[in-house]
Amino acid sequence: MTAPTATHDALAEPVHPVPGRWTAALALANGAIWVGWYGPLQILLALQAAEYAPAGMSKESMLAWVTGAGALVSLIANPVFGALSDRTTARFGRRTPWIVTGAAGGAASLLLLATATSFRATVLGWCLVQLTLNAAFAAVTAAVPDRVPRGQRGAVGGWLGAAQILGVVTGAGLATLAGGITAGYAACAAFALLGVLPYVLRHRDPQLPAT
Repeated sequence: MTAPTATHDALAEPVHPVPGRWTAALALANGAIWVGWYGPLQILLALQAAEYAPAGMSKESMLAWVTGAGALVSLIANPVFGALSDRTTARFGRRTPWIVTGAAGGAASLLLLATATSFRATVLGWCLVQLTLNAAFAAVTAAVPDRVPRGQRGAVGGWLGAAQILGVVTGAGLATLAGGITAGYAACAAFALLGVLPYVLRHRDPQLPAT
């Protein structure tokens, strides 16, 4: 078996600066994932807790149980999906398959969560949202050390951080302006899915050789 060569650029230390359009597309993808998280966290889950908290449980307690279970799933899912994407040898690259499936799964999970009318269904739906969107998020954040030279990582990381803040604000705005729980989840789901498309469609992810 031969050692990886310079042609296997999936493993090479990046040396060429990334253009602004690459950074913008990745920042949009990052922000879209945060829309999928924070529309529910700030608005929609609280509305469901107020409406569907079981007898003997306050809406605050239900919300705490739901978000706590989701946080536990997130704690496990993020490093697991990061490690899996490190080892993915798909022809579309290491990160792209996880970004696409994670965002699509996140959108589907948000739509499923919109139908939850019980404590258990809400817990399950939110855990699925955390599981799937963390798959996409782990791959998006890994793209920075994959593709960005060391001297540019601070600037790119700053744009991704700004996108997170905008994602939080946008998620809350969509959930509020949509006019209802179901419409709010649908709006966040659409944004989470569509927001990753410019990156995955326009920017090639180098394939990792199976060796």
